[in-house]
Amino acid sequence: MTTAPELSAAPAVEAVGLPSRARQFLAVARHSVADRWRLLLGWGAALVAMAVLQLSVYPSVAESAVDMQQFVEQWPEALQQTFSLDQYATGTGFLNAELFTFMVPLTLIAVALGVGAAATAGEEERGTADLLFSLPLPRWLVVLAKTAAMVVCVAAIALAGFVALWIGAPLVDLDVTPAGLAAVTATLTLLALVFGGIALLTGATTGSRAAALGAGTVAALAAFLLHALGGLADWLEPWQEWSPFHWALAPDPLANGVDWGAVTRLLVVFAALVVLSVAAFHRRDLSSR
Repeated sequence: MTTAPELSAAPAVEAVGLPSRARQFLAVARHSVADRWRLLLGWGAALVAMAVLQLSVYPSVAESAVDMQQFVEQWPEALQQTFSLDQYATGTGFLNAELFTFMVPLTLIAVALGVGAAATAGEEERGTADLLFSLPLPRWLVVLAKTAAMVVCVAAIALAGFVALWIGAPLVDLDVTPAGLAAVTATLTLLALVFGGIALLTGATTGSRAAALGAGTVAALAAFLLHALGGLADWLEPWQEWSPFHWALAPDPLANGVDWGAVTRLLVVFAALVVLSVAAFHRRDLSSR
């Protein structure tokens, strides 16, 4: 068993010029991001490819707007509203239906879960926990730096999708505003970070990367189904308000801009998960496997 040595326990090292807390934080965060450059490249390319593909088919959708609208009207009204199918022939409705209600959140959540689960549990399972904590780094700094790396990874991939749509939408006469694209991108980034925070907390508590991935995946799936099916079952509808997917998507940030109530909820939940992760990791005995 090993425990993380604290900087306060090494005054002699402080005296010979140990870097500041900020430099330590940036070093750990930068190393965590650099370790995942392939993940960033792969998921970023995938999201851009999805955006380009959907933009390429929009002109044909716009040309057959009447027929498309008649088709989607056959779906249950609740599903039409949940997936913006009732506005499918419009620019915002098309992007919501094809990208922002499922594919983009799925991509960003997958990235957040991978980074969050590996943040602390990955160090233990790879057998690098002893090496990491042989350095005079406090546990809280490691958790916060790994959290910052998760934020950077998710935001970078979300930004790639935003740029692709921002550049491509005018080329196919798709009527969306840059402000709307920025609002939905930021909101979905926060949504993904909530589930990444669940993976982070589970990994910090259990030391198991598999458990962290499982907990985050189950939470994301349950939240999505609650949002998607809440309008179809009366007994589920009151519980819809507990779904982070509902917070993020119900206000339709692509069409209406930032919903500060939704953003605040997502930020508060994510911050609480990070605080709990710091506390859980501080209490645990660590073991390299």
